[in-house]
Amino acid sequence: MAASAGKKEAAWPLTMARYERLEKLGEGINGEVFKAWDTEDNLIVAVKRLSGSGDDGFIISGLPEVMREAMCRGIPSIVQRRATCVAACQREASDSFIVMDYVGRLNLRGYMQRRVRRRRPFSEDEVRRIMKQLVEGVTAVHAVGVLHLNIKPENVLLDDGTEDRKQKPKKGPVEADVSGELKEDRIVYKIGGFGMSMKGRSKRQPEVTILTPYSAPELLLHSCEYDDRVDTWGLGCIMADLLSDTGVSTFDGESDIEIMAKVFGIVGTEGIKDWSGYSGVASGQKSKLPGGRGISRLRHKFPSRKLSAAGFEVLSGLLESNPEKRLTAAEALQKPWFHNCRRGFAGFFKSCVVGVLPEK
Repeated sequence: MAASAGKKEAAWPLTMARYERLEKLGEGINGEVFKAWDTEDNLIVAVKRLSGSGDDGFIISGLPEVMREAMCRGIPSIVQRRATCVAACQREASDSFIVMDYVGRLNLRGYMQRRVRRRRPFSEDEVRRIMKQLVEGVTAVHAVGVLHLNIKPENVLLDDGTEDRKQKPKKGPVEADVSGELKEDRIVYKIGGFGMSMKGRSKRQPEVTILTPYSAPELLLHSCEYDDRVDTWGLGCIMADLLSDTGVSTFDGESDIEIMAKVFGIVGTEGIKDWSGYSGVASGQKSKLPGGRGISRLRHKFPSRKLSAAGFEVLSGLLESNPEKRLTAAEALQKPWFHNCRRGFAGFFKSCVVGVLPEK
């Protein structure tokens, strides 16, 4: 949920004086992100402002959010934190600022949409390469006890090493250049957007009230019984998006009801109804489940000509509606699909030259 348009941008405190604000990159539920110039390190960075008051149209954030970002420091597939500042002021609630590595302007959603416009569908080998990086990143995040809770293409940034971070941009409005050539064989996919993240080791968690087409079935049913497998469901949604070649969310919908109809219309309701936590779901939420056949149609949507048996084992394991049977990130990494890349000579050759063909 983005903040409302037209609100006044908050001033940065004196403790952030070394960072020269260049342009706004975007905003989310907890605050806004800026491209900035670090005048001491002579480097382009990204600065995330987390709202401490909530009177600026954003959901209140604070030190817990900052600390969860810090816990993920050093994980290669995670956007890295460089510094943290909490604005000192007279009121109790103050804004927090996280200085991050600047990765780039293009996120996975934009990349998928660009591939659609250029009629360049992702091959299974390309999907495998992307998913391996994302699953490795989520595995590492879970290993430090953090649940991301908002895995989606908008929170995956692309870095192909072509942008010069040590060259200060010219002042004035900058036209976003996200249409240039990418060195696709060098792209590193970085997970960001930890605004909804939380530490999670207990059986019951706080209810997640902000739902998206990437929210797991148990969250769509407003259950508080969930664990790190809500993130692997999000990974499965991204994998389905990549394979669909539409540039939009596989389970897109304007409301929770529409999202649930698409989710259960494809994966079926048998799994979620077999889940031990289903009995604790409120009857009003259960009534929102679509009627009709409860069996999965996932293989029908992604037939063997589109996805190999090994690939479908991963996809169906990530998009298992029963959380108890859903793959964890660590389990998904052990599947043969991520290790046996040969699909005959053509498949082997393609996996070795991903991204070599020029874009048109």
